[in-house]
Amino acid sequence: MEEILKQILDGQKQLFTEVTQINFRLDGVEVALKENIDVSKGLKHWHEEINAQVHGLAHNLNTLTGVMNKLDIRFNKTDEQFDRMANDVIFLVRKASEHEQDIRQLSRAK
Repeated sequence: MEEILKQILDGQKQLFTEVTQINFRLDGVEVALKENIDVSKGLKHWHEEINAQVHGLAHNLNTLTGVMNKLDIRFNKTDEQFDRMANDVIFLVRKASEHEQDIRQLSRAK
């Protein structure tokens, strides 16, 4: 009977040792799990921040596109005005030439 009790006690000691080892390994797993959770939360936050930055960049791009469209419209209007002014200058030069010819003819007629 004593030997059976001794075997049971030895078995309990062995179980206790194995449970202690399992608990030690579980502690390591818990630490690794907590680190993984922290990293995952950090990545999620980083991802949300990147999304916000991309949204901000898209908004800025839309704003710049609107500004460029306005500048393009102004450029087209300026280009049209320049063409009109060039035509006016050509008209004035032609008229000045005609007047100069008229003045010469009048001077000769005197």
